[in-house]
Amino acid sequence: MYRISWHKIWSVVFVCPVWAAMMLAGCGSTEQAATAVTGEAATQPGAAAPDGAAEGSRPDLNETDEVTFQSGMEVGAIPLPFDVEDVTGPNQGKHLCYRCLYGGRPVVGIFVRDLDEQAKTLIQKIDQEVAAHQAEQLAAFVVVLTDDPAAAKSDLKKVAEETKIKHVPLTVFEGTAGPAGYNVTQEAAVNVMIWEGEVKANRAYQKGQLNAAGIQEVIADTRLIVPSS
Repeated sequence: MYRISWHKIWSVVFVCPVWAAMMLAGCGSTEQAATAVTGEAATQPGAAAPDGAAEGSRPDLNETDEVTFQSGMEVGAIPLPFDVEDVTGPNQGKHLCYRCLYGGRPVVGIFVRDLDEQAKTLIQKIDQEVAAHQAEQLAAFVVVLTDDPAAAKSDLKKVAEETKIKHVPLTVFEGTAGPAGYNVTQEAAVNVMIWEGEVKANRAYQKGQLNAAGIQEVIADTRLIVPSS
């Protein structure tokens, strides 16, 4: 009995500490393994980023790029034929299709609902471009989209006298929705589409949005269909 008791005592004194040390060592290994798996998961495709990283990757709203106003045909689209009433120029008083008349020539089509000073300046600049590129047969026309053609025609005659436009006919299209297939949105005050067989450039501006920089952008776009003069 005495020898058995002494054996039990030695087991308690020596074995238990060893067992406890093994358990502690095992927990440490498990914790390290879990940490390693967590780190690996964070680098796997589709894994959620840690809160701090996710917070740091969110874009500052103040740095968001300005969204360009969209209206009109997409680049590469083929302009469809449509009729207008000509108010100025050699075809004054006639109903005709300028899209058909100009055919495959390089064309600047200016669709407007608001003939403010900036729109008038744009038309003058395009008139100058047409004059400078007669050899390349550059053509252009203005289409006023309106539900009141009579009033629009009166306004266009005044604009023609005021601006001395010679090479760009000013026309009227009845209906503010515009011709089918041209996709001029109701919010667009000015929509310029440039084509030569297909649309090469398209810029649209809401009321009051067109400025000197925008006019220069349109002029620069004409270089897609004619060389610089």
